[in-house]
Amino acid sequence: MKLKYVAITGADDGVSVDDLNAVARDHSFVEWALLYMPERAGQKRFPSEKWIADFITHYKGAHRAMHLCGGAFLDFAVGKTPEAMKGFKRIQLNLEFGNVEGQYDPQKLMAQIAAHPEHEFVIQYTEKRKSLLPALEKIQNHALLFDGSAGSGALPGVWPAPLTGHFCGYAGGLRPENIKENIEKIARAAGDRETWIDMESGVRTDDKFDLAKVWQVLSIAAPWVLK
Repeated sequence: MKLKYVAITGADDGVSVDDLNAVARDHSFVEWALLYMPERAGQKRFPSEKWIADFITHYKGAHRAMHLCGGAFLDFAVGKTPEAMKGFKRIQLNLEFGNVEGQYDPQKLMAQIAAHPEHEFVIQYTEKRKSLLPALEKIQNHALLFDGSAGSGALPGVWPAPLTGHFCGYAGGLRPENIKENIEKIARAAGDRETWIDMESGVRTDDKFDLAKVWQVLSIAAPWVLK
């Protein structure tokens, strides 16, 4: 198993883009993932439009992702592409967060993914999303994130093996004190597959983005990173 990215989610207006650049200079495999939900912009974990624009302009690292949540996800699902998406290569579609269940047409969503090959779309995946797999197998620009936690910081009972034909990543409950043990478990599940991990709550202290924890988990994860 080799890690292509270590994604760190939840930077917000309380975080300096200069600090994110400093981390990326030492750990070029870091992927900063921003939560985009206009109805919560400027709150903890959800950066404002101004902060996102500053990040797009001034962040110098290679890997950046945007998570579409709530209204932003529903807009994308009906063809209203958020302008801010243009500054990001990877776009995560948060199906398990923001009360979007039953408010979108899955087939139209698949068509939207296929219509934007310039992005890689990450589907927040759980067992109940199996019905999406046949359509996704025909779409190259997608990935699956095993994420039963949906940002709550809960570890799964077991890390699943990657699904054949899909680039798969892992999230849920990862934090400095358990990252080494769980990377080893993920490595056993993933075998020789390339993958990535993502964490959000595990790099916060009192719900504040904690750069010390970020540095710690990236340093521990570094030996597993794809060179």
